[in-house]
Amino acid sequence: MKKIAMLLTLAAGACTPAMQSPEEPSPQESPRGGGIEGSRVLIREMHDRYAGKWYRTLRFEQTNTFYTQSGKEEKSQWIENLSVPGRLRIDFQPLAAKSGMLILNNRVTTFDNGRRVETRRSIQPILTLTADVYAIPASVTIRRLDSLGIDLDKFHETRWDRKRTYVVGAESGDLESSQIWVDAERMLLVRFIQRDRRGERTIVTDTRVSEYREVDGFPVAHEFLSYRDGKPFFREKYENVRVNEPIPPRLFDPSRWAAAQPAA
Repeated sequence: MKKIAMLLTLAAGACTPAMQSPEEPSPQESPRGGGIEGSRVLIREMHDRYAGKWYRTLRFEQTNTFYTQSGKEEKSQWIENLSVPGRLRIDFQPLAAKSGMLILNNRVTTFDNGRRVETRRSIQPILTLTADVYAIPASVTIRRLDSLGIDLDKFHETRWDRKRTYVVGAESGDLESSQIWVDAERMLLVRFIQRDRRGERTIVTDTRVSEYREVDGFPVAHEFLSYRDGKPFFREKYENVRVNEPIPPRLFDPSRWAAAQPAA
């Protein structure tokens, strides 16, 4: 039970993603010129680049590493089924436990031992920015980013991993405000920083999106690494990735969670 509770907490954190890693050089500022001018224009460009050309479903196995404060690593495995836009099922291994999460259009339902634990509204930034943005109207994505506390009036261009990158939500040098970083050439998310207030604490989580690989012609990120206080906090690695395979609708039915298990 304790392990399932921890997995539910981590899954919620992974779905809602600090400081910059000390091992990586600071991003270099890139001069403006010839690029996109403004956050809203960028979101529309992201949508238009892949509209009608993005995958409809994504199925994969995910290996997680949670880095504890004592320096230990705790591993877990999930099976995920994604239907774009807005539907994601996460099953924790072993499947016999019938525990996990179901995300349906920004409503998150958690399950433990086949029983529903809770349902709550929650905008999923990573899901929105790596999948839904290419399938839903740009105006909807813009409203979601605004709801996440991302200041759409702040926009600049920089370099990340030696590539031109657009930053929405922060001025140059600000790595603590909620913000998104988008590869200027491919229009793909490469970094997401989220600032959260939890009680008396402010938590900044810096998630780097990497290892984009072509899967049947579609760019799919295979690694997400989140930092807190400059240290690795949570890593997700994708394996056995398949695109556009049919997903039975019953997998996204909360009332059939326990009965409609995915294939191992």
